[in-house]
Amino acid sequence: MDGLETAAGAAALPAGAGPGGRFADGLAPGFGSERIFHRCGRAASRRGDHQTAAETGGISALQNQINPHFLYNALEAIRTDALLANCPDIAETTEALATFFRYTISNVQEYVTFSDELDNAENYFTIQRCRFGDKISLELELENERLLEVRMPKLILQPLVENAVSHGLEGKLGHGTVRIIVENSDRTFFLRVRDDGVGMPDEQVERLNAQFGGVGGADMTQPCGGIALRNVNSRIRLMFGEDYGLHLFSAAGVGTECCVTLPLRFREA
Repeated sequence: MDGLETAAGAAALPAGAGPGGRFADGLAPGFGSERIFHRCGRAASRRGDHQTAAETGGISALQNQINPHFLYNALEAIRTDALLANCPDIAETTEALATFFRYTISNVQEYVTFSDELDNAENYFTIQRCRFGDKISLELELENERLLEVRMPKLILQPLVENAVSHGLEGKLGHGTVRIIVENSDRTFFLRVRDDGVGMPDEQVERLNAQFGGVGGADMTQPCGGIALRNVNSRIRLMFGEDYGLHLFSAAGVGTECCVTLPLRFREA
């Protein structure tokens, strides 16, 4: 017999069809065993990849839970030691760093008040003063205290202040000031961050503003600084539309102002 019909009606393998038999190189004409083995190997590889990805994802999630808590606890221990050693400046800077990281690492998508954003910017500035000392200062011009309760996306103000310090004041000789100016119209919230630093050439300002406005032909890949500013601008335009975003004003040797426009929104009662 060349083959037997099983009870289910399937053809049984002929005698000698196992490993080393005459079907070792082919289970049936035109149906190679190598193809079967390759398919099985690929399936096993996919299962292994999925398992590895799941394990890696689990490890990453665990790391994301452990690392912030370890960081906060370590910073709190440093702050306590600084207080015990009568080093209030170190304690203040360490507390600002812990608060800054806690604010930054939490959910970026949530809305906060301008007061929250201002506190975070002040914590960042406290950390920078540890490096620059009295060379830099931060000032606030607030048209109306009610604007402290304006609702806005998180992490808008601090990148602007950081840009002013890093690109405006760091290269300046002598004292430098970052001024935060807050105003509003009937429907728009205006947030300006101004520095009296080194400024930028007109060509660089034009390129950045073209990128902020999505002007056709603007080279989005050409490096001209302002990566954090472009990210902030992109988030604002995605969330609120093209009527809102960033615009730069600058003069070399005079300083730079970054103006942010947002819809004027307050916490719902």
